[in-house]
Amino acid sequence: MKPIPPLFTVHKNSSVGSPTRLALLKLLHDPRAVISMSVLGLIILLVLIGPFFLPDYAKQSLDNQLLSPTFNHPMGTDQLGRDVFARVVKGGRLSLAIGLLGTLVSILVGTLYGCVAGFYNEKLDLFMMRVVDILYSLPYMFLVIILIFQFGKNLLVLFIALGLVQWLTVARIVRGQVLALKNEEFILAAKTLGVGNLRIIGRHIIPNVLGVVIVYATLTVPTVILQEAFLSFLGLNVSDCTWGVLIAEGKEYMDEAWWLIFFPGTVLTLCLLCMNFLGDSLRDALDPTAKIN
Repeated sequence: MKPIPPLFTVHKNSSVGSPTRLALLKLLHDPRAVISMSVLGLIILLVLIGPFFLPDYAKQSLDNQLLSPTFNHPMGTDQLGRDVFARVVKGGRLSLAIGLLGTLVSILVGTLYGCVAGFYNEKLDLFMMRVVDILYSLPYMFLVIILIFQFGKNLLVLFIALGLVQWLTVARIVRGQVLALKNEEFILAAKTLGVGNLRIIGRHIIPNVLGVVIVYATLTVPTVILQEAFLSFLGLNVSDCTWGVLIAEGKEYMDEAWWLIFFPGTVLTLCLLCMNFLGDSLRDALDPTAKIN
């Protein structure tokens, strides 16, 4: 009887051995990454389709106040008789959107800023990095609170505010990568051929720093979600239903209704852990010196 061939094989001279395929192969052989992607996939699927099948998250029922978890209400009800499960699902949609869009803003700003600082002349680099140092010295959460108070409580302001305080680290990381890349032979050859600086940045520099940026993005998403939860806990919420809002509401009833803070907190923690594990696995997968287990 012939042995069953492995699901993935790497041949020395095949396309499977390309950097992208090898990184994907390493990722699929990492149990942390597989479990994290599976859990995150289930959470994302639930928050996307759940509101279409669950009760209205805002529907109140004074006859069902603070009911403990039952078959009809798997996560119980809150002080206004609203279904906690439906509110956790709805809150997950908003919290994940805030995390993803806030991270997108920070990645775009930080990548462009870091590319310009690292690629052009030393004086511009020195000036731009001193700006980053000054901004680093300011309490970033204080800046977010000022922006929210100045421009109002809405999701767009929150996306921009959280994104604009996260780009500093991205800019430093990208700038370091660009400093190492701009003296490579393929960059010098492009300059010799008369290729413009903007074209070099767009066609050669940015594609070569995307790996590092993607890894950092997976670690930034949970940070932004946690910051939104912290702001909601302080009462600076921009919606009536995010994971942070649910935890802030639940703390008022911890003694008589433990489920109000337990379930939102557990889902939030699980989501943050999975994203951090996935970021660590991506970093290892994109490391060319790492071997496949």
